[in-house]
Amino acid sequence: MITLLLTLLVSALFVMGSVNANYPSIETDDRLQTILPIINQKVTYSDVVDCGSVSQLDLFRRARLWVVQSGHSIDAPFLLSDKETGDLAGRFSQTITIPRSENAAGGIYTFRYNYVIECANRKYRAVLTQIELDEGNGRYTPIETLCQKNEKNLPSICQELDRQLNNLLGSLQESMKNYKAF
Repeated sequence: MITLLLTLLVSALFVMGSVNANYPSIETDDRLQTILPIINQKVTYSDVVDCGSVSQLDLFRRARLWVVQSGHSIDAPFLLSDKETGDLAGRFSQTITIPRSENAAGGIYTFRYNYVIECANRKYRAVLTQIELDEGNGRYTPIETLCQKNEKNLPSICQELDRQLNNLLGSLQESMKNYKAF
């Protein structure tokens, strides 16, 4: 009886562990290039920022203004925009140009990703998820799958994408903390 109970317990732990191990999230910090080769990892950019005494409603307003004024290509500007909860979500597109070199062919790559901005308690959290390469004709390849390919341009692409996504979060932080009212 004890053997059966232990077997069930170990089996349950294995099943629970394998469910979570399929796609654990990875929060990046200028490390996209070193994370990408790891198989079955979801790449997520996340930033939590304290904005001092700014109200939730004002943070929400600043976030909406930033999305519209950011200059990024917006696939779906606001899939969610709830001023009561302070939640804002949508899709951005990001184009990366890799110059041609003697080691790489270069090219233009377009990625799309979801953004979520949550405003609460004088803070906001920005999360970028589901990063995908637009291959044209409605085909998209998740960044996690792309990193499994053996392309010469991949390190350059990852480095530039990482730089641009971190700049995006930096731009949001600058806009949220240093907003100048008219």
